[in-house]
Amino acid sequence: MNTPGNGFAHDDDVNYPLNCWYVAATSGEVGRTMLTREILGRPVLLYRQESGEVVALTDICPHRGTQLSTGQLDGDRVVCGYHGFEFGPDGRCVRVPSQAHVPFGASVRAFPVVEEAPVVWIWMGDPAKATRREPPRLPWLHEDGWDVFAGQLEVEANYLALHDNSLDFTHLPYVHKELSPKGYVSLPPPLDIAVSEFSVSYSRSFPPGPLPKWQVTATGLDPAGDYEIRESGQFVSPALHVVHMDILVPGPVSEGDQQAYLRPWIRGFTPVNPYRTHVFYWVARNYRRGSAEVTAHLRAVHERILHEDKHVIESMQSHAGHYGARSDLTLVNADVAAVKAHEIVSTMLVRERAGSLNVRRPFPARTGRF
Repeated sequence: MNTPGNGFAHDDDVNYPLNCWYVAATSGEVGRTMLTREILGRPVLLYRQESGEVVALTDICPHRGTQLSTGQLDGDRVVCGYHGFEFGPDGRCVRVPSQAHVPFGASVRAFPVVEEAPVVWIWMGDPAKATRREPPRLPWLHEDGWDVFAGQLEVEANYLALHDNSLDFTHLPYVHKELSPKGYVSLPPPLDIAVSEFSVSYSRSFPPGPLPKWQVTATGLDPAGDYEIRESGQFVSPALHVVHMDILVPGPVSEGDQQAYLRPWIRGFTPVNPYRTHVFYWVARNYRRGSAEVTAHLRAVHERILHEDKHVIESMQSHAGHYGARSDLTLVNADVAAVKAHEIVSTMLVRERAGSLNVRRPFPARTGRF
């Protein structure tokens, strides 16, 4: 029986589109040793060619189903650790040690990959569609003017539960009581929502008020001052969420002074399967750059937020079953952005399944001689 407990998924449980760029790994994780990772229910191995280019292959030998990652690299080829079959970076079998010829059609699937350090993106769907859509741009990780730290964790829950959590910050004063800005305690301002074909953006500004202690420590601002907080964020795609919680310094400033303390938080939600999500995250800031103490402080704060959310989300998933299966949930105004995100995902799935290729087959079709 396929249940969340045994690692297998019913087709009806798969609610993530394949035709989307997902975070497969960070650049530092992929090298000249094979990295294996389950992505969207499929075993994937990643490695670098001698040229430095990243390769992603299905981590299953088509001969006997052995994990290719248990073998070794020979130059740019993957050598299966069971019978020595050799596969090139394009997934084609190029050598079978026990016979002179390679069986017709012997191959593993090679996935389109784009690396924009520090992110390695992977496309698990129809490869012909990968060239029509570029991975999201993350300027805070590439451009000057930002200090960045990163991390990862896994959450035993469906990826949409993490998007919903990120799209509704009214949970802050209840889940993260000591870390929540004061503006969430009373009635928060309404969200301004903007929807495009693949994304949902939202924003609102809180009237000036005191900062939580952790923000005072991070910014070095006067703890007695009142500051406007501008919250904005984006469901960029099923794979990515970016949130901003900017602090605006009031009053006139002289040239060169910092008016806005910016802290974008980028999270890649990569489904392992319908019941587990691998979270990649980066936190950038444009203030007090170069301070190891500020970085350590902000890392501790964000790790606390992530683990407090993880506890709530996993508890919710374990009691409610497969995420999204219930139809009796009560929705409120704060859920608008999440509802729009679900609608986008549903539309993507309908389009994908209406004319999709059979990209889920674990082994290539075999014809001709063996």
